[in-house]
Amino acid sequence: MESFKYSLDKSSKKYFCPNCTKKSFVLYIDAETGEYLTNDFGRCDREQNCNYHKAPPKGKRAYLIDFLALINISDKAYKLTDLNGIISIVPKSQILEQTNTNCFITEWFLKTSSLNYLSNENKYFNTDNVSFINEVKTFEPQIKIPTYHSFELLDNIYFKNPQIDNLTEFLKTKFTKDEVFNAMQNYLISGTNYFWHNATVFWQIDNKEKIHGAKVMQYDSFTGKRIKEPYNHINWLHKAIKEPDFNLYQCLFGLHLINEDYQKTIAIVESEKTAIIMSIFLPDYIWLASGSKANFKFELLEPLKKRNIIAFPDKGEYNNWLNKATELNAFNFKIAVSDLIEQTDFEKGFDLADYYLSL
Repeated sequence: MESFKYSLDKSSKKYFCPNCTKKSFVLYIDAETGEYLTNDFGRCDREQNCNYHKAPPKGKRAYLIDFLALINISDKAYKLTDLNGIISIVPKSQILEQTNTNCFITEWFLKTSSLNYLSNENKYFNTDNVSFINEVKTFEPQIKIPTYHSFELLDNIYFKNPQIDNLTEFLKTKFTKDEVFNAMQNYLISGTNYFWHNATVFWQIDNKEKIHGAKVMQYDSFTGKRIKEPYNHINWLHKAIKEPDFNLYQCLFGLHLINEDYQKTIAIVESEKTAIIMSIFLPDYIWLASGSKANFKFELLEPLKKRNIIAFPDKGEYNNWLNKATELNAFNFKIAVSDLIEQTDFEKGFDLADYYLSL
């Protein structure tokens, strides 16, 4: 079987070590393509103080693809229907492992297919033999259709029954009343007593004005910090209003703002609160939030494909977001990743809003 061949970069380029975070990391290069591997494969030059070394595995890389149906159509191929209803004909030789709900498909095949895979789990295989963990039964695909909230619901919570929320009260201690009002109006931030008293509702509205969901979170009005004890105070509005069949399909927070100015650069952070705060500090950007570190992925970023984007990951997430941006840029995205927060002395998890509020 043909294996990948890698070597350490012989140039003078150094990157940030994922272990000690010093700029002393030498990456591995794919000898066949001349491209770097992801930023966790390499060796730290600080042999005495760090000694981190992760060599790439040999074999073929494959990505985990969830499916609705995988139907045997010939001795050499399957018809695969993914969770979005996309149908692909996949050679059996390119499926390296399989269960009754998902399978690992080779990166080589996926690069030429219409299946989204960049944000999926991946691993290396040393064999091309198909491994059937569970036999797949033929069935008709049941495509899950996203559910959207009505504007009547937003109107009722935001306009007709406005509530005080702790996050807004905190921001009033840091900015002028007009600055806070304008920011909360731009993002349609609402207060609610669902789940918790004076909680904050973050509406996820896309660039086509569809309301994908509404995240409810509780903040401390004095510190502005999210309440995490005795449990993480996060929930969803569709659960509060008892919509058990609601099929949540998230979008970026603030996505509805991208149509207001096509010339502005898009800035992406993880926290909704941070996007709001940075829209006050740096209004020359359109500030969006992924809502979680794992949501920095193709499915949510796709509406931004033609825009200039700067990502500002939280402390500790720089390498992960850089790796993801590198993958996406190979598919005509234009994403730069800032290491501003990674260079600070902040603790892991601190973000751009913490930095600007501390100045």
